[in-house]
Amino acid sequence: MLNSSLPRLAIVGGGFTGATVAVQAARRSPIALDIVIIEPNAELGRGLPYRGSDPDHRVNGPIATHSIDPLDTSHVQRWLEKTHLLTQDPGAHCSFGTFLRRGDYGRYLHEAVQEFASRNESGSTIRHQRSRVDQIHLTANQVALKLQTGESLLADSVVLAFGNPAARVPPMLQDLTEHPSVISSPLAGDGLQALCQRLTPGSQVAVMGTSLTAADVISTLLRQSSGVRITAFSRRGLVPHRQRPPDAKAQQNLPQTWLVDRINGQVPSYLDPGCGSAWTVRHLCAAMRQRIKSLTSQGMPWQQGFDEARDVVWQFWPLLGHAEKQRFFRRLRVWYDVARFRLPPQTAESLDKAVTAGRLSFCARSLVNVKALNNGRLELQFQRQGQAIEQEFDALINCTGFDLGGDVDPLTLAGRMVQSGLLVRDQSSVGFRVDQNCRVMGFSGQSSPRIRLVGPATAGVFGDSLGAMFIAVQAHRMLPSLFDDLGLMPYF
Repeated sequence: MLNSSLPRLAIVGGGFTGATVAVQAARRSPIALDIVIIEPNAELGRGLPYRGSDPDHRVNGPIATHSIDPLDTSHVQRWLEKTHLLTQDPGAHCSFGTFLRRGDYGRYLHEAVQEFASRNESGSTIRHQRSRVDQIHLTANQVALKLQTGESLLADSVVLAFGNPAARVPPMLQDLTEHPSVISSPLAGDGLQALCQRLTPGSQVAVMGTSLTAADVISTLLRQSSGVRITAFSRRGLVPHRQRPPDAKAQQNLPQTWLVDRINGQVPSYLDPGCGSAWTVRHLCAAMRQRIKSLTSQGMPWQQGFDEARDVVWQFWPLLGHAEKQRFFRRLRVWYDVARFRLPPQTAESLDKAVTAGRLSFCARSLVNVKALNNGRLELQFQRQGQAIEQEFDALINCTGFDLGGDVDPLTLAGRMVQSGLLVRDQSSVGFRVDQNCRVMGFSGQSSPRIRLVGPATAGVFGDSLGAMFIAVQAHRMLPSLFDDLGLMPYF
């Protein structure tokens, strides 16, 4: 039985985004709330990236940046000490920091929600309702949610925590998604594991995409399929960069709020075009290159200059015009991503060894067509600098990543909200339109004080709302206005 006497916050989606919103709301609310997380999966926090159990798939950032509460950055470390998890995974720690297995991080998130559901600073309740939301509509003073189970739920405020969108399936693979040698979504289901069991030494595997997802998949192939040969390809053949070594001196005596302080800090002055000039992608790129050049000439890591801008993207991104944002997504995002989403050191070492041993190669080419052959193999037709290339493989794995700019499925909750006018696509063509406090902006152009959207689906508005630490801090920024719209006193 839900507690109807407390203001009710309904969170749609129970992956990382939903988990951090719930925990932070419970810890920061000036009064007790009835927090309901609507999520069909059995365990909260285990979104798609953290649902698996593959020991080779690691979170790509150190634990200090991955607390469920960005104002309590040592919470993960305290959980590790309590559970003694590192005794079961001694390879997690290296000179670059501690990088948890994705499945273990999912366990952390689930147990963190349970911890704060049992006790939190505001006395709020956190409940998990296993269902999906089919429809949302506004009433006079509340939000009505119709669940897949047929139940209805009234809430005073709703946070949409959609998480990452579905994996992108390229057009040439859409008729082959059921082929046993084609894995269109390697992180969903057990297709990748089944493929690894069928492969034999000498098998040729093509991996489409060279992102972090590809790195995880390649690590699995290298461990589970002895002697396979892997060709990873993408249009430009770009591979994610490595993590930078930690600055031990800079990390000494950091306050628990250091992550929030950094992301909410000042925009570096060198990024400002000045004199009333328009903010452009060209200027930002030139300013960052100059800053990185200056740092590296002094023996400092290039990542420092990149991170200075990355951390405050959400502040200057809205200053770009729509055409500039589209230009970034169309032409520069791939270059940004390889510097932004870096390989965990353990994964980088595994890939480097495979390249040296001749088991793995990366190349730049575009896939034009795939033909299923009678012998069970696949013929891939590539294009590279005007030259046609054909090559046979025993398997093809799609690792082109999430489709942030894809069409909205009309059968999903987001699709139905678009049809009803509660959601509209952002002008950048990526994600949905929200205001600076994450209130959704519907067809009317007005902000809805009762419905908010947090996480990857706001990338068009904030530029980089991807990754745990940025989502957690975004939720932190959003909560004061949510409490204010509920008529609650300000919190600190």
